[in-house]
Order: sequence, then C-alpha cells, then structure tokens
Amino acid sequence: MGNIYYICNMNTNLKKIGKLLHLCRKNKGLTQDEVGTMIGVKKAMVSKVENGLCVNFNTISRIAEALEVEPMVELKPMTKANKDIIDYVMTAIIEFSKRHRLTIREASNYLNRFKGIDFLTEFYDVEHTLSFNDCVDDLTVVCQNNGGEIR
Repeated sequence: MGNIYYICNMNTNLKKIGKLLHLCRKNKGLTQDEVGTMIGVKKAMVSKVENGLCVNFNTISRIAEALEVEPMVELKPMTKANKDIIDYVMTAIIEFSKRHRLTIREASNYLNRFKGIDFLTEFYDVEHTLSFNDCVDDLTVVCQNNGGEIR
C-alpha cells in the first residue's frame, strides 16, 4: 500500500486533526486499542484524540509516530478578514432570518451553532455566485445536516 499524505493548515482545528489520524489508523488496519498499546495509553485516549477532544500535542505526536506519519504545523502571518466575505455573510444571515422568520440575532446564533457560517466562509468562492435564495437553501441543508431543525 502506498503512502497517503494528509495536509493540515492553520484553519485546521483539533477535530480535523483527529479525523486525519482516524483515517491513517483505519488505512493501516489498526484498532484504537492497538494504537493505544503501541504508545502506552488506553483506547479512550486514542478515541479522544480522534474526536478532537485532546489538546495534548505530545499524545497527538505519539499517535502520529505510531502511525508512521509526521504531524506538521505551519505558522504564517494572519491575514485580515476579507470585507467582501463579511458583507456576503451578513447579507446571507439577513436573508436566512427573513426566510425562516427569525430575528437577525436568532439567525446568526443558529447559523453559527449549526456550522452555516463556517460553510459560507469555507465555500464563499462558489456560494457568492449563487442567488441568495439558493444560498439560503444550502444553509438550511447544511444546518439540518449538523443537527439543526429548521425546515
């Protein structure tokens, strides 16, 4: 089996790192118990790392080493927020609030809680080319997929 490379950037959170380690472990055909035994921790600790609940970089590094991958963190200067994205997200929140008869604050909290705002910023390049009606449709589906109940 060939090498598989996983890349994380500064926008990658611990949950994504955990998912990548999970994929590496599965790719190697190992169980959480086996990886835990390899590095001297219990299965529960491996599970915590894979679910993004562990901020102990030493444990993350040991798991990565056991999986024969090298965790890398890249530090770059911060970039300022793009005004176009901010304007687009604000307009999308307003349109979402109108469609679902929410206050702007309620819509903002809902979209933040159920990852709609993350979706808009991550996929801005595509979403901003759509109508706001299509955007609100997409936001509704994304939030439903993340546990939101608005239909």
